[in-house]
Amino acid sequence: MKKNITINLLGRLYAIDEDAYELLKRYTDSLHSYFSHREGGEEIADDIEARIAELFDELKAQGTEAITIEHVQDIIQRVGRPEEMEEDPSRPPLEGEENPEESASNSIPLSEGRGGSSRKLYRNMADRKFMGVLSGLATYFGGDVLWWRLGYVALFFLPGGFLSSVFYIHSSHWGISLNATLIILYIALAILMPVAETPEDRLRMKGKPVNPQNLADEVSQPQPTQRPDEGHMGCIGGFFFIMGTLMRWFVYFMGIALAFTLLACIVALIAVMTMPHTVIHESDPTFWHFFDANQTHLILAAVLSLGVLLIPTYCIIHSFFSEIRMLQPMGFRQRLSFLILWIGLFIAAAVYGTGLVGKIKEAEDKSWQIRDEQYRKENTHDGIFYKPDEWEFLSERDWRVIRADHCNDRYTSSGQYYTGNYARYIDTYDGRHRQLFTIERTEELQPGRYQLTACVRANGQGAYVYAFTDSLSSYLAEIPADSNTGGGLWREAKFRRDSMDLAHSKGGYELPSDYEFLCAIADANDGQGFGWNRIALPDIVVKQTSVLHYGVSTVPSLTGHTWLGQWFSACDFELKRIDEKKK
Repeated sequence: MKKNITINLLGRLYAIDEDAYELLKRYTDSLHSYFSHREGGEEIADDIEARIAELFDELKAQGTEAITIEHVQDIIQRVGRPEEMEEDPSRPPLEGEENPEESASNSIPLSEGRGGSSRKLYRNMADRKFMGVLSGLATYFGGDVLWWRLGYVALFFLPGGFLSSVFYIHSSHWGISLNATLIILYIALAILMPVAETPEDRLRMKGKPVNPQNLADEVSQPQPTQRPDEGHMGCIGGFFFIMGTLMRWFVYFMGIALAFTLLACIVALIAVMTMPHTVIHESDPTFWHFFDANQTHLILAAVLSLGVLLIPTYCIIHSFFSEIRMLQPMGFRQRLSFLILWIGLFIAAAVYGTGLVGKIKEAEDKSWQIRDEQYRKENTHDGIFYKPDEWEFLSERDWRVIRADHCNDRYTSSGQYYTGNYARYIDTYDGRHRQLFTIERTEELQPGRYQLTACVRANGQGAYVYAFTDSLSSYLAEIPADSNTGGGLWREAKFRRDSMDLAHSKGGYELPSDYEFLCAIADANDGQGFGWNRIALPDIVVKQTSVLHYGVSTVPSLTGHTWLGQWFSACDFELKRIDEKKK
């Protein structure tokens, strides 16, 4: 069932169905457009409408109650013939109008005027998958549009080196990939190429003469959604249709999301400009001091940046609403105006922003310098800077760094404890073998004999565990340079574990309580150990109440040897009395 409407044509009323009305309107609009640039063209167009009204009257006289699309198509074909439109065949052609006799004997050159067949480049929306660019190029240059599409997609998968050699482009020099170049080129063509909207546009796109007969044929024929010769390529055509539709709606979704983002940015900018001075400055005083000093420049840069984003956002949203028939598509001049405006804003934002970025970078570096100085000041103890977690670890154990040259502000580490867990231990590193490091702690001792042991490792000679008393008695033990594999602790644990396993396998032997601990040491570093050794200083003899200083050092004035390694580690210092007070 079709809906009928009543139209008024030259003061006469006719019943016509909706499809027929749309076809008739397209034809009359194309005729008015065609004759608008001719001398007396409006009169000719009015005469054609009068002739159409006469043919409608004939249909009514024959008993036709409602004019259908078939009637309109027949009338267009009859009215569209030049011989039926000429009032006087012997009259000379109007300015710009073709001579029928010459037209019959001569081919039409591509460079003719308005009535000629000058081929022009348009986006073909009647056969589009996304924006109609490739379809328009195929129509203009020739060839099946399917192969244009396949060729465009194939460019994304060709080796970059091949494309670079062909186009003399390299992404590391241009800062943009060739795939991105293809996408940008497609978008640029979509903006610059006008849409073939009217029958005249479609004729020019196909290279056909724009004359009443061709206009009648073009208007009468429905625009196909698929080329007739693509039936055997239905699967590929369907793939491009699905991908084009998904891409188009993805772009629309991103445009709408970007619109909300821009709205939020505008609200935030207004809020910053109107918020009380004391509130915003409490968040980051250093930044807001810079903001106050460069307020005008920052606001202008923000406005330019918003403009750069606003134009494509508006165009995407406008295209979305034209897709759902709520707005008319943009004309070529409007798109070109937006493109020129966007390029101008982009250049202005880039040029203006470049200088501003330099100021921001300088202010940021200064801010970080101030923060770093404040941070170091707050975490400096006895003239030495400590990271907070290292200070907490060392101070809880009463360790004090005496000297720390070329230690890169690192005095502890974790991850290679001799059992394989992440316990923290004393550690320094310098790849150039320069660190001069001494760390010690003190204990008050009563007269007696004491033994000091520690678990240590190093990757070079010259690191020592030391101890001395108020009486200047000194004790030294060098840290073995087993690097970060093997080590005495590992070898001992591996031997004891294997012996226990063998005894346990024979039966009658209970595994001791420290078995799991030995297994952890033996299995550390995938069974290779981390180079730890347990060393003991010579017995420390205290004859009267004294203060013992002990620790680890690479300073030659204390050890008497030059440090040759890059790092050393130490942990688990144990000082115990081994006999009663001497008598």
